[in-house]
Amino acid sequence: GNSWLTASQWFIAAQQPPHLAAIAPWEGISDLYRDGAFVGGIPNPAMPAAIEKLNFIGNQRMESGTSAIEHYPLMNDYWRRKIPNFERIEVPAYVVASYTNTFHTTGTFRAWRNMSSKQKWLRIHNKMEWPDYYTPSHQEDLRRFFDHFLKNEDNDWLDTPPVRYSLLDLEGHDLIDQPATEFPPPGTVSTRLYLDSATKSLTPTLPVGASQLAYHSTSKRGKAVYAIRFDQETRLIGYPKVKLWVEADGHDDMDLFVFLEKLDRKGRHLAVQNTDTHSLLIKAATLRGSTILKYNATPGRLRVSLRTLDPNLTTDAVPVQAFTEIEKLDPGQIVDIEIAFYAIGLLMHPGEQLRLVISGHNLIGAAMPAVGGDVKPLNQGHHIIHTGGQYDSYLQLPIQQ
Repeated sequence: GNSWLTASQWFIAAQQPPHLAAIAPWEGISDLYRDGAFVGGIPNPAMPAAIEKLNFIGNQRMESGTSAIEHYPLMNDYWRRKIPNFERIEVPAYVVASYTNTFHTTGTFRAWRNMSSKQKWLRIHNKMEWPDYYTPSHQEDLRRFFDHFLKNEDNDWLDTPPVRYSLLDLEGHDLIDQPATEFPPPGTVSTRLYLDSATKSLTPTLPVGASQLAYHSTSKRGKAVYAIRFDQETRLIGYPKVKLWVEADGHDDMDLFVFLEKLDRKGRHLAVQNTDTHSLLIKAATLRGSTILKYNATPGRLRVSLRTLDPNLTTDAVPVQAFTEIEKLDPGQIVDIEIAFYAIGLLMHPGEQLRLVISGHNLIGAAMPAVGGDVKPLNQGHHIIHTGGQYDSYLQLPIQQ
C-alpha cells in the first residue's frame, strides 16, 4: 500500500508479529517530524490541517497534527514515538520509491536504507506514485512477490535484482528498471563542486579568494544561483547534499530552501509532467497550484537555528539534524551548515547545465495534490552566502563512474 498504508507497514513490521510474511510499502513517510511536520525544522502545517479537515476520526477521535506542531517545535519523545524501529523490520520487503514526491521520497529511502531485512527489493520509478501503483505490469510484479512469500510458489521472483532504478532525462528519454545490487549503485562516487560567488559557478577546486553573494530573503525573486555545464554524459544517482557558509544580515535566523535544477543546452529550465490529468483529483490539484504533478527540481531545506547534526544518524552522504536545540545567530556571525537534498536520479547530457538555487522561499509549491497552503518562512533582511578561501561551500553530487 501507498502513503498512510506504507507508514503503517513500517510500524507493523517493527512489531515482528509471527503471522506477518512480507510487506510491500509503496512510498510513504517514515519520520513524521522530519518528513511532514517540520521538514528541515521548518513548520509545515498544511498536510495535517488537510487531514483534519477530511475528518479521518475513529472511535477514540484523533490527534491534532496542527496542535502538535504548535506545542512541540523540537524533536522530543512525542515525535520519536512516531519513528518506527527500522532495525526490527526483518521480513521480506518490496519497496517502491520515486525522486519526485516531496512528501514521501525521503521517508521511503530512509526506511529502505535502515531496515534489517535480508531479503529486500527496491524499485525507483519515473512517475508520480498513483499512476505507477496501478500500472498493470507493476501489479503483476507485486503479485509475483506475494505469490513467492505468501504461497511459497517457486516462481522467478528471487531472480529479481535487489534494486531497479530510473534515471530522469526530463526530455522524454528516461531510463527505467536499471538493475543494481544496492542504492546508490556500485561505482557511484561522492564528488564535490565548490561554490564561487565571484563567477556564480560550481568548480572542481576551491576558489582561492573569498567572495560572497547576497539576496533579499523576503522577495520571491531573491536567490543565489550557481551553475555548472557538463562536457560529457554524466549520471547523477544517489544522495546529494550542500555545505554552505551563511550569514543573516538583519535577523537572527534563516529559513533556507535549496534546489537542483536541470537546464538544457540553451539554458532553459527543464520540467516534466509526471502523471496524466484525467482524474478529478488531479484536475483539482492542478487548479490549486500543486506542483507534485510536475517535477522541476530536487529540493532540500533547513532552518539555520536548528543546524546541529545528529552524530548517530548523519553519514557523509546524508546529513541529519538533531532538531533538539535552537542556536540563534549573532549579528555578523557566519556559520557552516549542511542540507540534504532528496534522492536524485538524473541524466546530464553534454552541454546541459545543473543549477544550484538558494532561496528564502519554497519555489516548488505544496507537498501533495489537493493540499493548499505552504510554509511561511520567518526570514527578514538579507541572506549572504560566503564562498572560497576559508569558506569551503560546496555541492556534493553522487556521480556514477
